Amino acid sequence: MWGRAALVATATLGLAACGGGTNVRPVGPVNGPASPSTSRSEVADPAPFVRGTLRPYVVRGRSYTPAIDEDYDRTGIASWYGDAFHGRPTATGEIYDMNGMSAAHTTLPLPSLAEVTNLATGQTIVVRVNDRGPFVGDRIIDLSRGAADALGVRSQGLAQVRVRYLGPAPRGGGTGPGIERARAAEDQVSPPSARTADSEPWFIQVGTFASRANAEALRRRLGATRTRVEETDVRGQPMYRVLIGPWPGRHEAERQRSALAGQGLLDAILVRAQ
Repeated sequence: MWGRAALVATATLGLAACGGGTNVRPVGPVNGPASPSTSRSEVADPAPFVRGTLRPYVVRGRSYTPAIDEDYDRTGIASWYGDAFHGRPTATGEIYDMNGMSAAHTTLPLPSLAEVTNLATGQTIVVRVNDRGPFVGDRIIDLSRGAADALGVRSQGLAQVRVRYLGPAPRGGGTGPGIERARAAEDQVSPPSARTADSEPWFIQVGTFASRANAEALRRRLGATRTRVEETDVRGQPMYRVLIGPWPGRHEAERQRSALAGQGLLDAILVRAQ
């Protein structure tokens, strides 16, 4: 966790605020559609990744480079943390609840969801990754006390686990209701290519402005052929949002949103085409 060691940033990521959008480089395309992945989750209202948490950093002489790795799937040692950090802010600014279903990870985007499997029992849980750590040896994830209880590993302290990235976490904390994810057994029965992907068109909203001129300025800075400015009504007032898309289905739109987050547009959200 951030509170365990002083973190020194080793690089700076150029970020664009939704209200202004400065220092935005042209959006680079992501080649080809992604195959539907059983490692992803469906969250109705995903939270944007928190600014700064994708920057490289150093703890105890070791460098870490956070990244949006949709294929992240690792096995290693899990530990857990509790009373000493209960009620303290996590790396996302959320308050750590030791009884909740959360975790710390050194490189996954924050906040995000991860599937953690106890390799000794096959038991699987979903946690909200909202903190950095663990910074001890070869441990790959630090579970909250509640998550360690749910996974059946608290009494033993350490456990061999498998960790898979599922996607962005929902707004408002927790892991969210109704998360659609595949169990390991389903992975073996039906390959990803055989599953039906969401085909509804989605846009990525990268900014909302009271001034159309500001919205147009961001559109020009992005330099993407699929970028448009659309007028909308917010509490009776005209607003102008900058949209990229549409993309054929939520999975592909989320993949593109992750790519944009890697370029600094951490506040981008998905909106369904009207």
